[in-house]
Amino acid sequence: MTDEVTCSQCGKVHPLADSELGFGLPDAIFALSQEERSERCRIQTDVCVLDRERFFLRGLLPLPVTGRAQDYRIGVWAEIAGDVYRRIHALWSDPTQADEPRLPGILASHLPMNVKESAGLPVWIHLTGPKTRPEFYVRSVHHPLYVEQTHGIDEHRALEYSDRTRHTSS
Repeated sequence: MTDEVTCSQCGKVHPLADSELGFGLPDAIFALSQEERSERCRIQTDVCVLDRERFFLRGLLPLPVTGRAQDYRIGVWAEIAGDVYRRIHALWSDPTQADEPRLPGILASHLPMNVKESAGLPVWIHLTGPKTRPEFYVRSVHHPLYVEQTHGIDEHRALEYSDRTRHTSS
C-alpha cells in the first residue's frame, strides 16, 4: 500500500494521510458555545449525549474509490434513538457485534461537497467490531450520496471531500 494517491483528473500527488474527511462533533453539538457544551453535553470519543435526550454515534461512511483497494471513509456522526443507543452500548465490547442486524440512525453531519443536504439523511448503522468504528450506509436511494456510496467515486472526488479549505463546519 502506498502513502500517496494521485488525482485521476489533475495528476497531482497527495499524501494519503490527508485524504479523508472527518468531523470532530455532531453538527448540533458543534453549533453550541463551549459553555453550552460543558453544561448540556456528555462528549466522548465515539458517543455524545445532548441534554440527556439526544444521542450521537461516531462512525464511518465508506465510499468505494476506483483504483483503490480500500474505501475512502468519511468520519461522520449519526443521531440515534435512545433504544438504539442502549443496544449499541450493550454490544460495545462484544466481539460478535458485527452479526447484529443494522440499526437505524440519522446522519448528523453536513457534508459540504454534496448538492443536496446530507444532515438528516436516514442511515443504516452496521456495527463492525469492538475495536473499529461502525459503518453508516445511506438509505435514501435518490440522494447523490447514496449513488456515490453504491457506485463509487474517482480519486478526484475523494480529494474534493478531503480539501479542508472547502469546509467551514465541525
